Amino acid sequence: MSTENTIESGDLKGAPAYLKDLSSLMLEDGNIATSNVWYHGTTSSLVKSIKNKGLHGGGDAAWIKRTQGTLQTVGNRTFESKDPVFLTQSKELAYFWAQQRVHSRNIYFKKDETPVVLKVTLNEDDNAKINPDAGGAALIMEPGNEYIIYVKDLFIANGKDLDDFDQTKADRMIYLTRLGLAYTNDYIPGKFIEVVAEDS
Repeated sequence: MSTENTIESGDLKGAPAYLKDLSSLMLEDGNIATSNVWYHGTTSSLVKSIKNKGLHGGGDAAWIKRTQGTLQTVGNRTFESKDPVFLTQSKELAYFWAQQRVHSRNIYFKKDETPVVLKVTLNEDDNAKINPDAGGAALIMEPGNEYIIYVKDLFIANGKDLDDFDQTKADRMIYLTRLGLAYTNDYIPGKFIEVVAEDS
């Protein structure tokens, strides 16, 4: 979950029809169902590398290198990327993060990249290592956060209400079951990953 160079609300697009799946995942209590199938939003230029090398935290080496260079140029300290692999149970939610990654890379590389959603199918052991991303608390606390607005709009479109909750007291699972935010610290091999295509 990265918020660098966040897209302005006017630039965000809803997911195309073949990625709209939240209505089928929404339970009666308003939670979003999970299984051993997860999704990861990325950009077209990274697909080949991900298929060959798999998904691992901080995997966008070119973007990190370029960002580090920019920080050094303006006199800011650089950072180490030790991010886990961020996942969500919904193609529709993964599309939001795909747009964010495309936006960030297009700022730096000007290559007209496009959003891609990847499907990750895990075995039982690996699936047990998926964690709710409580870092979502930072999104909730940020006024007008675009992801929270995006999720709320999807809830409304599906006849549900994403109630506000106290992030200081909420159970960690709420970040997964209500906001669709998950992660794993494990490397995910390419054999478990496939591109979600319009005709699939």
